[in-house]
Amino acid sequence: MKLLKVMALAILLTGSAPLSYMVVAADNSATSTNSIRFTADEGPTGPLDPLNPDNPAPGEPIDPEDSGNGGTGNSGSLTLDYVSNIQFGTQKIGSSPMTYHAKNKSPFVQVSDKRGTGEGWTLKATSSGFKSQDGKTLAGAVLSFRNGQVKSQSGNVSAPPVAYDVVFNNTDAQLVMAAKEGAGRGTWIDVFPGTEGNNTNVQLQVLPGSADALTDYSAVITWEVSDAPN
Repeated sequence: MKLLKVMALAILLTGSAPLSYMVVAADNSATSTNSIRFTADEGPTGPLDPLNPDNPAPGEPIDPEDSGNGGTGNSGSLTLDYVSNIQFGTQKIGSSPMTYHAKNKSPFVQVSDKRGTGEGWTLKATSSGFKSQDGKTLAGAVLSFRNGQVKSQSGNVSAPPVAYDVVFNNTDAQLVMAAKEGAGRGTWIDVFPGTEGNNTNVQLQVLPGSADALTDYSAVITWEVSDAPN
């Protein structure tokens, strides 16, 4: 009986003591790897809206004064996508130096860099000078593009290229835009906005005695983008 009493007491004391457990949580975590690889885009890039590059559906035509211009259609990873044809309309001959303003409201040039290298690029242009169909030159005429605004779509995180005033007073190549290394990636516009029918940012200066009446004069501008910063 003595032995049984001791055993009962031991059971009673053990049952009244608090139990301690170490709870180990189940491992419910995992990792995943998500990857992507890019290559240069060699396809053509259409012209953006020069006043609102985020506009998903630019109007047609983009420039009413240049209605037949749908862009260059150039293909490649570094492309010149659009250049405006400038219209000065019919003007009166002056007896003193005259300055005529473009009819285009928002003429622009557009460059796309889809190389994915960040090497930079340069856009230059040369003018043939104003000539008539029978070869007469508009002596001393100066064509200028000033106060250009550089634009891109709002999501573009690249540093912008730099735009320059362009003055065609000879046949030398003129710097239009330049993107240093790491800049100018994606699509960029250099727009020269003004008043429709009287855009003072695009001008043609003509000297007296140089123009013949009832004669059409035109100048061909050659624009060229190169794969090197200025």
